[in-house]
Amino acid sequence: MRKLTQHQQAEDNMKEYNFDNPSDFKGVFETNNREITDSIVEAINEAQKFHKDSAEMFSITFGEEEIAYEITLPRSQWIIALEKCLENYQKWDCTDEAIDTYLILKEVKKWKETD
Repeated sequence: MRKLTQHQQAEDNMKEYNFDNPSDFKGVFETNNREITDSIVEAINEAQKFHKDSAEMFSITFGEEEIAYEITLPRSQWIIALEKCLENYQKWDCTDEAIDTYLILKEVKKWKETD
């Protein structure tokens, strides 16, 4: 069994998506998708726990290509992303997820104040 570094653990937790073409990719991220929202919150929470400068969000591939594109979100954008996720959870009446997201958002804001 291999021992993972914190960075490797975050990469292993990165959500992987495969799309037939780039227009399919664009459509998924233009809507308020529950799976994407959950992934964003998880990635930011993981990055915040390890005091990282960016959250490793998604690994994207197209068709049968072997090239994967990794999407990360810089710390400067976490508050905006979490606020949007919180709005989604409230709209969907996901109370537990909304509370968890609010608490993560509170920690991220506190961490930002200490910069």
